[in-house]
Amino acid sequence: MMDWSEEDWDGSWLVIPDLHGHATRLRAALQVANSIHRRSRLVFLGDLIDDSPRRQEARRARADPGTADASREVLATVRRLTESGRAAVLLGNHEVMAAAAVLDDDRALMNLWWKVGGREAAASYGWGGKGDAGALAGDLRWLREHGRLWLEVGPPGARVLLAHATRPSPQRLASGKNRAADLWPSDADDDVVWFPLALPGDPSTRRLHPLPEGYRASVHGHMETPDLHQMPDREGKPALQIDLHPGKGKVCLLHIDVDGEIEPYIRRV
Repeated sequence: MMDWSEEDWDGSWLVIPDLHGHATRLRAALQVANSIHRRSRLVFLGDLIDDSPRRQEARRARADPGTADASREVLATVRRLTESGRAAVLLGNHEVMAAAAVLDDDRALMNLWWKVGGREAAASYGWGGKGDAGALAGDLRWLREHGRLWLEVGPPGARVLLAHATRPSPQRLASGKNRAADLWPSDADDDVVWFPLALPGDPSTRRLHPLPEGYRASVHGHMETPDLHQMPDREGKPALQIDLHPGKGKVCLLHIDVDGEIEPYIRRV
């Protein structure tokens, strides 16, 4: 990772999708960041952790349940980037599950998290699911303090909204309540981290909240798609999904320049 200071920033952003405890995806993203867009800030769309056996099998990797993934390495890197000022991080449903399970002893979410990659993420910290979670608990507390539910980037009149799952409502967006403490009504069912955008032909696309005046698009992870996918809302403003299916062996990044123009980058992993 290159050294970073506020003076380096050119006003642009590089959006990095769900990493799911897969260090190779992170390295591919940082290669673009540090060679092509050295002056951009980074934003991680959430779901940094939990490389489940299902995802490993999709990319034909070793898939023994309970085998440590690279969640700890990924979180350590994202922490360093965020603390240096170069990156911002959004909360995904996997971070929400993990924090509720480990920090709040939420047994229902613990059972779900363990099945969808939590066991592998915990193993990367040497934690077996019981007792003091040590460094894992520390990283999850850090995520609760620093993670956001959404981020607005780009210039006035051409803003781009970034959120893990779906868009917040215009009223919620106007509230500015986009921190972990603002999850509502509870961690377990907050739309912004849980509700998936729909695939083409799914009538639930009609439930996509409109964007306020001055916004041109929104960008999301959370839902695996074969390729970069765009869905227009009722006003024709697109919601872009960039979490590519792990079986495709690719990662999709989006560069948003100082004028709000969006350029995708597809890299093999």
